[in-house]
Amino acid sequence: MLINNVLISGADDFLAKYLYRAVSRQTWGAAGHADSPRVWMLGTGDMAGIRADIASCPVDLPEPMQVAIHCDGTDVDDGELDESRALALAAGLTGSMRLTPPDVMVYISGAAVYGSSPGGRSDEQTKPCPDTVCGRAKLAVEDYLGRWCRDNGVLLYILRPAHVVGTGMQGEMRRLVNRIYRGTYRHVSGNEARVSVVHASQLADIVARLIHLPAGGVYNVTDGTDPTRHDLAEAIAWRLDHKRIYTVSQSKARLLAKIGDYLPVTMFTTARLEHELSTVTYDGRAVLELTGVTPVAVTDYLRNHIYDESSL
Repeated sequence: MLINNVLISGADDFLAKYLYRAVSRQTWGAAGHADSPRVWMLGTGDMAGIRADIASCPVDLPEPMQVAIHCDGTDVDDGELDESRALALAAGLTGSMRLTPPDVMVYISGAAVYGSSPGGRSDEQTKPCPDTVCGRAKLAVEDYLGRWCRDNGVLLYILRPAHVVGTGMQGEMRRLVNRIYRGTYRHVSGNEARVSVVHASQLADIVARLIHLPAGGVYNVTDGTDPTRHDLAEAIAWRLDHKRIYTVSQSKARLLAKIGDYLPVTMFTTARLEHELSTVTYDGRAVLELTGVTPVAVTDYLRNHIYDESSL
């Protein structure tokens, strides 16, 4: 399929710049001739070529779009995206394309739809059970877009990325970076808990390939390695000019957590400590096999990627 126009809805989200670069680099056309698609950015952020808050009302698009990629917040903190706002954004997007629906739509949902309970290797057949405001909002949009795409003959991809790491990252990963930078993060001795993550560049590459495939469906997205929380924090510390992270014993960590429940003067609370000691992972093999994207370990990327003026 020759793709002339791609709409990225969510120019406010940090992932948008990665999506723009990945999709713009793709080329299509007959042998000896290649054309890059025109990528339109929709939102209220600085990158937006079409500047509008579609949660307020639909907009008139300058051209029909073959592909629509919808971002409403990647790994945002709970409460930053509620169901009302999320559905308003989705309705504004579909309302903007009501006369000429796209051929393909990609919705960047999130693993938050599975819930925050500890566990391992949730796959796409795991029943969503969101227990946060953002998780419920994401699932509501999945349902809404699923119905709209079926009614309008649009091929739909729903992606459920794990925590997304990249320049401008949000949510839990941003809080982790901030704590390491400020020196308020501590390893807990003997902690082997694992967490699924994915780099924004790999997520964007997957999207750029999916829009050419006739599959559709729901896919988890991870880097395929599920690093320990210890190794992930050390890789981030390496990126932050080799910040040193100290280690405390589990017994001391639990004592500090009890104090932190009443006095906000320690690096732990009981809830935060239990989270740090919990494994929460997802199976993201299906989309890697479908697209042929080579897994990129986030910990390796943070340690080995050579940044220059063109890096994101």
